[in-house]
Amino acid sequence: MRRRQFIGRSVAVGVSLSSLVACGGGSSGIGAPETTAEHLSSAETDTLLMPERAFEHGVASGDPTADSLIVWTAITPSSDAVEWVPVTLAYIISAKRLADADVEEAFADETRVQRLGTFLAHRARDFTVKVDLGNVAAYADAVFTEGQLHRLPAGQFIYYRFYAGSQASRIGRGRTMPLAPVSQARFAVTSCANLPAGFFSVYELINKQDDLDFVVHLGDYLYEYGEGEYGDGSALTRNGISRTPEPATEMLTQKDYVLRHAQYKRDPELQKLHASFAMIPVWDDHEIANDSYRSGAENHTEGSEGVYEERKGHAIRAYFNWMPLREQFDRLPESLRPDPREVIYRRLRVGDLLDIIMLDTRIIGRDKQAAIPAVDPSRFDANRSLLGDSQRQWLQLQLLEAKNQGARWTFLGQQIMFGQLNLVELPQIQLLGQKVLGSLIAVNLDQWDGYVAERDRLRNFIRAIGMENLVVLTGDIHTSWAMELYENPALLIGGGFEKPFGVELVAPSVTSPGFPEGVAEVVSVALPLANPHIKYTELKSKGFIVVDVTPERMVAEWRYAKSITDEALIGEENTAKRRQFQVLSGTNRLISSNTGPRPVAGTQHLPSQVEAI
Repeated sequence: MRRRQFIGRSVAVGVSLSSLVACGGGSSGIGAPETTAEHLSSAETDTLLMPERAFEHGVASGDPTADSLIVWTAITPSSDAVEWVPVTLAYIISAKRLADADVEEAFADETRVQRLGTFLAHRARDFTVKVDLGNVAAYADAVFTEGQLHRLPAGQFIYYRFYAGSQASRIGRGRTMPLAPVSQARFAVTSCANLPAGFFSVYELINKQDDLDFVVHLGDYLYEYGEGEYGDGSALTRNGISRTPEPATEMLTQKDYVLRHAQYKRDPELQKLHASFAMIPVWDDHEIANDSYRSGAENHTEGSEGVYEERKGHAIRAYFNWMPLREQFDRLPESLRPDPREVIYRRLRVGDLLDIIMLDTRIIGRDKQAAIPAVDPSRFDANRSLLGDSQRQWLQLQLLEAKNQGARWTFLGQQIMFGQLNLVELPQIQLLGQKVLGSLIAVNLDQWDGYVAERDRLRNFIRAIGMENLVVLTGDIHTSWAMELYENPALLIGGGFEKPFGVELVAPSVTSPGFPEGVAEVVSVALPLANPHIKYTELKSKGFIVVDVTPERMVAEWRYAKSITDEALIGEENTAKRRQFQVLSGTNRLISSNTGPRPVAGTQHLPSQVEAI
């Protein structure tokens, strides 16, 4: 078939997008097998691809369950005239981690490889492909041109790669969740990666933690700003390529958001991270615009920057297309756009050891931030929402199920600081059924401090169901914090006692700026005076948190990069700055444990052994 003939036929196929979208199983938006397109030879497919650059955005996996794993890639077409490209998937299941040198050899052994296809990388999805590997229900009505879909076995390594024509992607590695009983899990927590602000040295640090089960990304995966607005990318050049954002202006249009996602996926450290570990991501504000909320954003001017709802739609479509997360609802069949309900909150289980509940505290239910910094009384208004009614009811159900189904630990992965951060704190007093006084002057009303009633509702529910071992994971503010969660931390100042109902771990940024040198140290000393529940702060260094969990304890360790601007130091750790805390089961109290016990490798869930072939 000549290329011109193929392009013409692909346009016709593109009209009937509903036939290319898998339905059912709550996992729409995944790639669908090619059931209507004419089969193309490898040579014919090659004409549709950029030579030697078809898979320049790498591969990724995410949202692992005990029997399924999202796997993702993106295709670079040869021209703007291409509508879709056929792609096949190959994968290997291994009980143990394969030695890196032997992985390519494993894919050359046809007795070990399972193949599945064909899938379509379609223009309507930015030429991305997302396959919910193992999710038999999602593909119940599909007919594959090659292979057959089966559930994935629990607790196994999944090595995968995609093929298009004569080109092959790099190999990715993910892992399915284990079944109970589970004695140990280990994962990294990261957030806030502004590309022009520095190299992704922190991601390379995570890449070196080869025994991680997965990575939790708490948002600000990318930033909307143009060159010079939040970092000078032209000042950082590597292999002749600068870190100037693409496009060089602020993201506003559909094309803008797609270009920025594509640029991030070409970063070598981020690409390696996606290829090495399954990611459990959630968005924050900069994936759309700074300090966004349900109907607007601080960094959006209605009119001169278009209509916010349209801009938000462009951002969400790009995020769903380019990120390896499981989508909750059917895509719109006419356009393959994400479902307009914008649902990103979801829950994943690690056997009987822990549940991870990912929340959206940014877009779906948030009312506009309080108008007056620090002291606006509207932050106490019971009618103001952060989660929205639907997500709040869903969250309550997930918390109750997590407790009733025996999860030892419950993690809330979300965007903004949950615990109080106050300049003045007084005991809360009930007056005519309403709380008055309390945290009079809060530092940041973009956080849960700006939505006090919402936080009270969630805390009261957690206490009512008797949930223990709650850990809140937070990003957004580019700095490191460890705190115990109380209804009223002011009582601690006066020597009063209240048992904490959980702990919060705040991850530092990958590159985004924290406090200036000198100021950071002063603030860290002053903060505990009005905030005795805050046990640790580090307000300037770039890094991540590695979390170890056993039934008996949770250990969190903050790790920091030496530099984000020196290419020679990419992936080098400042080991002197490591800081570790542990929480014993049932206590909700942070214990500094820089020399304390760590979980022992070699249990069921940690990949401590390497298999050679």
